[in-house]
Amino acid sequence: MVLLMIYYFYNASNKLMPMLSLRNISTDSLNNKPPIPNNHEIIYEDPINQRETIRLDNNGKVGVYAWVNKINGKVYIGSGDPLYLRISDYYQKWYLQSRTNLYIVRALNKYGMDNFTLIILEYTQSENLISCEQKWIDRLKPEYNLNPVAGSSKF
Repeated sequence: MVLLMIYYFYNASNKLMPMLSLRNISTDSLNNKPPIPNNHEIIYEDPINQRETIRLDNNGKVGVYAWVNKINGKVYIGSGDPLYLRISDYYQKWYLQSRTNLYIVRALNKYGMDNFTLIILEYTQSENLISCEQKWIDRLKPEYNLNPVAGSSKF
């Protein structure tokens, strides 16, 4: 794909002049399909309207989840014990206002939850949760996880 870029500069007569630039770019960067493997547990394409289903499916379970931005394909990996209690934080106004130090919270605020898909990647046991989350972080290399160490945003 060819990308046309227009730059503006001032010439010697102090007149604003356009300059065109053509660049070949890979369409891979425009493909917003998330790098999620087929062996996930559940996908929620509409987490706003599926909140009750998410609660019923995940209440009392332990697991690893991913938020996937439908606009840019960026991913966040997190975990919860209990899982739904952790996921429910993202639905709380106080959480979205107070945890803006987290990249995923800033992205949810910017793009809106309607532009994210929630994926339950794997259910596990409490004692395996952090290693399971780390496995998914290592596998997917999520852009919204600024610290590539599982469990690092708990506090």
